[in-house]
Amino acid sequence: MTTPGATPDPSPAPDPSPSPTPASPSMPASRSASSSTSPSTSPSDGLSAGLAELVGRLRAAGREVSARELAEAVWLARLTAPPPRTGDRPEHHEPPPARPTGPDEAVRPSADEPDPRPEAPPRSAEHTAPLSLYAPSTADAVPTRAFPIRAPATGALSGLLGLQRALRPLRGYRPPVPPVLGPELDEEATAERSAADGFLCPVRRPAAHREAEIQLLMDASPTASVWQPTLERLRQACERLGAFRDVQVHYLHQGPDGSAMAGTGPDPHQTRLRPADQHRDVTGRRLTLVISDCVGPLWQSGGAQRLLYRWAEVSQIAVVQPLPPRLWDRTALPADPGMLVHEPGVGRGMRFVADERHGRAEPPAGALPVPVLLPTDRVLGGWAKLLGGTGTRTMRGAASWVLPQHPAQSASGPYAGARTPQARLRDFRSGASPGALELAVHLAAVPLYLPVMQLVQEALLPDTGPMQLAEVLLGGLLERLPDTVDVPGPRYDFAPGVRELLLEMLDRGAAELVLKYLSEYVTRRFGKGMRNFPALAVARLQGQDTGEPAVPEDPDGGPQADEELFAQVPARVVRWYQPVRPVPGRLDEVERLLGLWRDRRDRQMLFDAQALAEAALAADGDARSRHLLGRVLFARANTAEARRDPAGARRMLVRAEGLLTGHEAATAVARADVRHELWRQDHDTRWLRAAVAGLAEMPDGADLTTETARRLRMGRVLLDLARTEPERAESATAAVAELRLAISLLDDLEAPPHRRAGALLDLVAALRLTRGHDTAELLALNDAAESAAEDSARLLLRTRLQRARIHREVRDWEAAATAYRRAERSAPRDSHERCELLAEWGEMLLVETGRPDRAEGILREALTNVTSKAPLRWHLHLLLGTALLDRYRDNRGGGGFLPDVYEGCHLLELSARRAADPATRARSWLTLAGARLELPDPQAHLASVESDYGRALREITEPPSLTAARALHGRGELYERMARPFAALADYRAADRHWRALTAQGTPIPESEARATRERAAALDRP
Repeated sequence: MTTPGATPDPSPAPDPSPSPTPASPSMPASRSASSSTSPSTSPSDGLSAGLAELVGRLRAAGREVSARELAEAVWLARLTAPPPRTGDRPEHHEPPPARPTGPDEAVRPSADEPDPRPEAPPRSAEHTAPLSLYAPSTADAVPTRAFPIRAPATGALSGLLGLQRALRPLRGYRPPVPPVLGPELDEEATAERSAADGFLCPVRRPAAHREAEIQLLMDASPTASVWQPTLERLRQACERLGAFRDVQVHYLHQGPDGSAMAGTGPDPHQTRLRPADQHRDVTGRRLTLVISDCVGPLWQSGGAQRLLYRWAEVSQIAVVQPLPPRLWDRTALPADPGMLVHEPGVGRGMRFVADERHGRAEPPAGALPVPVLLPTDRVLGGWAKLLGGTGTRTMRGAASWVLPQHPAQSASGPYAGARTPQARLRDFRSGASPGALELAVHLAAVPLYLPVMQLVQEALLPDTGPMQLAEVLLGGLLERLPDTVDVPGPRYDFAPGVRELLLEMLDRGAAELVLKYLSEYVTRRFGKGMRNFPALAVARLQGQDTGEPAVPEDPDGGPQADEELFAQVPARVVRWYQPVRPVPGRLDEVERLLGLWRDRRDRQMLFDAQALAEAALAADGDARSRHLLGRVLFARANTAEARRDPAGARRMLVRAEGLLTGHEAATAVARADVRHELWRQDHDTRWLRAAVAGLAEMPDGADLTTETARRLRMGRVLLDLARTEPERAESATAAVAELRLAISLLDDLEAPPHRRAGALLDLVAALRLTRGHDTAELLALNDAAESAAEDSARLLLRTRLQRARIHREVRDWEAAATAYRRAERSAPRDSHERCELLAEWGEMLLVETGRPDRAEGILREALTNVTSKAPLRWHLHLLLGTALLDRYRDNRGGGGFLPDVYEGCHLLELSARRAADPATRARSWLTLAGARLELPDPQAHLASVESDYGRALREITEPPSLTAARALHGRGELYERMARPFAALADYRAADRHWRALTAQGTPIPESEARATRERAAALDRP
């Protein structure tokens, strides 16, 4: 059951192109055909056979349907099937002919490759659904010019028709300005006028088109995503109403200086912000509705109120306030009840007559009223009648008073001032609705991630909606967590101590039910590759044996952010209902808490373990306490929370490295882990060499488990050392030997398959760095790793990406594209890993196969999903801009598509100005310089091109550089074009020095470009 006003869950859109359906495995094709054509078959027999075939095909596709679902599907098919045309024979449908254009050779997967794509999970937080322009062929090939695009999903929002009816009076709204004369000729009036005047005098009639416009201005505050369905509902109703010639949607942001800015999207990093006053209409033709809860920073500073004042002076504007009226006084825009009066022809605003003040202060002099409306059909319909009627109209409502210099408010939400958990909860209960209180209690058992909160509403509290959710978000119980690259979207957590108070009000059975729904969400969202911690929590609450052994320590670091997000809260719920009894002995308790951390990922276990280990170290200071405290600090430094604070994580790692000083085998292995992680932090290879030395000094005679861990660590450290060294063969060969021995020991140890899969993948990576490696052996080892990965999504992604890189090294583009495609299908839809994979795939198609047309679609898909704060975003801008320019140049003979050049220049300039990496900025400036020369009238852009080349050179800090050589050569050609031969010769000579220095370093260079530089320098050097 869907909550009214909540975001619908769009289903994947059906493919617009039909494709042949394979015969059911439960019924041979010949039998199916004969049963449909035999004259002796009765209609009921034919219907039964058809139903049996339908059920068989559904089962073959992995769908089990009930009898009711089957009956509804048949009934719907009868209603929606088109009537047969004359001569058609419905019982003999031939499959559509194959498309004559085959897939690209560089991207076509093999025909016998199975399709590994899992069923796409529902996406409740999105309003767009990915489509493909063509249906997949039976060979599972990629169409030539088809790529995933984003198209509007179904727009059937709850109550949309009622809102349309309520807003219908707006068709009668007439702006307070004379009508615009249109281009239509009034023939009758023209004839009469011409006959009377004796000469032709055209007469135009008033414009027949609609004159009014409406603008929806959405406040991009932290809670904006809660009100997104309200905005979408208003937008669709206004567009379908037929009363406006234009419906615009903008988002209101706070600029760096605190001013009101407007953009086309809610993310300020992904939209171009302009002063909001640029969208102010002084003619009175445009109505404006501001959708906001009025508690964001722009309202607290008074900037939004000052904007309302300026707009209310010249046009009709109102605020749509989704919060209940009892909370309006606690926002930054309190409203007074009274009478709204609209008098056509008297000014352009609206008059407001407030009720008796009842203790309220009088509005200050010079203040203007702004109507405040609830997003209900009744209130919005009354506002529409007020504006759309003739003569003076009145309406009972509410309005807020705004000033030209509106003062700032205290930074507080609807509930403020509470500090202790008890006071916070008491203040919340005093003003919250019963539905909001019940929702807060149920949310205590889940991570406060917006899709999960909406899931709890839809599944358990369908009578609550966005208003109750906003009460919880703004009720003083929560704290906003910082946004991260790996977990997109707003995240919250209860203030310290509040969750425990709410769990006291939640029945244990209700907590189990909430966690069951959360486990289903985790399965849909991440598949079976990630451990389902909510399901394990339900089993523990029910007293069942989880059947999972303790997870061994991960030598490559802690869990991913997604895993911790859905692990910590269920673990806290279990700990609340089933408190853990400590064991005797502080250090024994530390050991046990570390084991519980590895099993449950409950961060509190690490805090408790650190406190006990610190006390033991202060009391005894023995080797065991130092060893355990070092391990606890290493575990804490590898949590997702610590990784968001690199400086704090490094301090913990440095301290752990100083504590792990013993000569015991376990201590040496733990010390190597810490040093390896320190190298990941600062990329100082001395940490890797110290780790290798420490592992090499370990005494022999360790048990099988410790020896296996030692070999694995040694192999992985040597592998990373080989990746960082210019002469990598020696370290890579040593890594191969260590990893082969480690895999053998894992077999003797009968280790879990996922550990063997990880070791095999590391062995493949090490072999790829050695000289003369065998491609067949690499593929065989990769196949073994994929088999051992079982259903681990992360390991499967690694194996398929590794296969793509193997094929790419041997320039087998078709096999590489197939492997990239399989890897992309195994990556979570909105994950950063998928964006990185698409970027790598698109770069291969662009740079190595020379197919910018195919690369463009893949790079656009990656850019659509990458978060605004990820450094990858600007690299994707560079790649996509380059792809558009290359496509234009390839089609220049046929005229090209000039918008490709303009879009490419825009993307490249964004990358050049915003990328954090100097190398990316340098490449972007260099490519932008060449792109400007493709614009019409290139002579007008020569100064900009010269500046771009100079900026590219200034970004390069470590010559010699391939980018510097190309920038100098390009600027030399530009100077020749500008008739500056001496400057051109100086740049050619500098470029030649870069080419020679790169050759001396052993860096491969494009010989044709180096030769062209020398030839141009020689030509200019001639007297």
